Amino acid sequence: MNEEMKCLRCGGTNLKPSELQSTGKIYSCPKDAKLTAVLTTGAVMHAYICFDCGHVDLVVDPEKAKSLAKVP
Repeated sequence: MNEEMKCLRCGGTNLKPSELQSTGKIYSCPKDAKLTAVLTTGAVMHAYICFDCGHVDLVVDPEKAKSLAKVP
């Protein structure tokens, strides 16, 4: 994220990139996307934590999500 982000919960600007821990990458998948497309080219989820209130914001590339769901 290039622009200064603000917390969706408290409006603070003390956000830093973080990681969700799992045994593999975590992907966001539109319900109408084909599983093979998600597994081979899925939209990787990025996490940001607000150090003011503890809120975690999850973000995916909107263009990637649109291409998976075939949304204009």
